[in-house]
Order: sequence, then structure tokens, then C-alpha cells
Amino acid sequence: MRPDNPFSPSFGISPPVLAGRQDVLNSFGTVFDSIRSPSYATLLWGLRGTGKTVLLNEIENRCREQGWMVVSAVVVGRSGLVEQIAYKISRLLAALRHEHTPTPKRAVTGVSVLGVGIQTERVPVVDPTERATIDLEDTLAALGDFLAERNTGLLVTIDELHASETSEIRQFGNIFQLVSRRAQRPVAFVGAALPELENRLISGDASTFLQRCRRHEITNLRPSEAATALRQPIELAGGRIEDDALNVAVDASMGQPYLVQLIGSYMWDDTEDLTRGVTLEEVRRAVADASEQFGVHVHGPVWHQLSDLDRKFLVSMLIDSATSAVADIGARWGHNTRSLSTYRKRLLTAGLIISVGHGRVAFADPTVRRYVKTQAAKEGIATASAHI
Repeated sequence: MRPDNPFSPSFGISPPVLAGRQDVLNSFGTVFDSIRSPSYATLLWGLRGTGKTVLLNEIENRCREQGWMVVSAVVVGRSGLVEQIAYKISRLLAALRHEHTPTPKRAVTGVSVLGVGIQTERVPVVDPTERATIDLEDTLAALGDFLAERNTGLLVTIDELHASETSEIRQFGNIFQLVSRRAQRPVAFVGAALPELENRLISGDASTFLQRCRRHEITNLRPSEAATALRQPIELAGGRIEDDALNVAVDASMGQPYLVQLIGSYMWDDTEDLTRGVTLEEVRRAVADASEQFGVHVHGPVWHQLSDLDRKFLVSMLIDSATSAVADIGARWGHNTRSLSTYRKRLLTAGLIISVGHGRVAFADPTVRRYVKTQAAKEGIATASAHI
């Protein structure tokens, strides 16, 4: 019987081999040794597809293995983040008190803001109308004290942090610093965001909390790391891959973790005889299929939420070989630079472009350029050379 496909090309699903992230995991691991570890407040930032959510999952799992509690949130709107976290923490605290748990390694395994509730055997019913009355500072402090008495701690994670309002992040950060850092309670935080957070929040006065976080840029994998992520799952499942075929797969992946998983998945499905080994031709077919699907899965959902003018901004950038001056884009449209600032900000927040100096932008990575070029041809969007 053919073994199940070991690769996991799904957002937020941990791959069979987590390659190239040991430095971040080692850094965070210091929180289990010292209440004064600077990693108690950690920020992960990077482009889409670099595996930030997967890394969050791994950090959460390691906390659970140490007997810690985990509260995880995903920003899905511009407001309400603090209220949601407060509600979930209050439920976790109520559940722990209800259980009278003698050891921190029993009962609660996690909380998901987007899920149906905390994962535990018995959860006391909480009236949803009480959410607005919950004080996050008091509740978080009470939970921190409860866990400290039992020699364990709490991890709060927030994914897609860039999508939240600055005021929400500032409010959470102020409370976290009071409850955790100043009072030395075992309450840790890890957030994940697109690079836009660096420009929009960290550079501003409203984000001293983020400035004090230990920050890790989550970049693409090195070639050797991508090779490990591709070769090891195949060999662990009893298959083989030829060196020249592996090199082609690694080069095509550009080290992007999600693309690595896509290529690996297609290679596995397309290979006729895994014990004989994945051939060069089979890898080439897999690369072609994976590259197309990468754009659809990673950039497609964002593209379809853009306005027509956002898309024309991107298409106009195709004229330039590397970076684009916003003033040049405006001239192609007959718009001044100031009028384009709205589109520029939206595209930065969406993670499709990056700032590369005063008044200049570039596609976030080659896959964005490739997707925009393909979609422009499909949708008949001409490069901006006339007024709009």
C-alpha cells in the first residue's frame, strides 16, 4: 500500500519536518528557565508563506509540553481583539478554578478566539452578554497568579497582528506589560505579523510595547534547509529522491516554506515508484503545478479583495525591472504622488509590496510579480499609461 502523502500544503498546518527555525525556538525556550527572559514578549514578522503561523503552532505545542496554558487569537477585524482575549482568559480562569486542578498539566490544553471555546473536559457556561464587563488586566493578573502558584505559566499568541487597530495593540501591550513584566508574572506573549507592522506600528509612539518585544524576522529557508524539508519526509516514508531532482525542487521553491510543501506534495503524488526514487521529470511536473497553485492559494485571496485601482497600481509596477518610484506610477496614471498614498498603504498592509526607500516600492517577492502579471493578462488589465 502506498503511504499517505507526508507533506502538508495547508495554511497553519505544521509540516512533517520544521526546518530552519531552531534559533527562534531556542530563543523562546528561555522563558521556561527565567521569568526575566526577554523572550516573554516576542514578535515574529515576515511575508506570507514563510511559515509564521506554523511557528506559532510549534511554540504553543512546546508550552503545552511544559504544562503551560495557551490562549490563541487571530485578528479578523479592525477592533474587538482585547475584548475577545479578555473573554477567553476569563473562561480559562473559571474552568481552572472549577476543576480545582492539583497539577497544571491537566484539563486545559488551549483556547482559540476563533474556535468554539477552550479545550477542556468541563467548561462552565458563561453568558456572552457579560463580555463587555470583563476587565482584561484584572482577569489576566488573576490567571497569572493562579498559574504562578502552580509553577507554570500562560502563553498568549496573536496571529495576523498587523490587521488590528493601533489602539487595540497599544491597549493590550500596556496591560501585558503591567501584568507580566512589571509584576513578574509567568505570562508570555508571541505575535505574528506581516512586515508592514514594522513601518505602521513599531516606528510610532503608540507602539512602545512592540518596540520592546524580542523580534524575529521569519525569512525564506536556506537551500540546505529547504532540501532537508523535502528529502526527510520522503525518506522517512520509505521513498527516495535523486540529488539532481532535489536540487531542481529546492531552486524552484526559492526557500518559501509553503511552496516547499506544495512542491513536495505534488512530487509525492506524481511519482510512479517511490522506492525507485523521484525522478527529474516528475519533479519538473510537480514544480509547474505547485507554482501555479502557490499564486492561487497565497496571492489570489488578497488580489480578489483589492479595488480596481489597487490592482492597476500593481500592474503599473510591472514596467519596472526591480523597484518602482511612486512618482513614476503617478505619472503613468496622471495622478500626483499624494493621491496614490491610499493605494500604497493598502498594498503594504496586504503584504503585496514593500517599501524600499523614500518614495520607492517593490513587489514583496518574485511570486507576487509573477501572479500580478498572470492576472493582468487574464483580466485584460493594461499597464497604466493613460489617465484613470
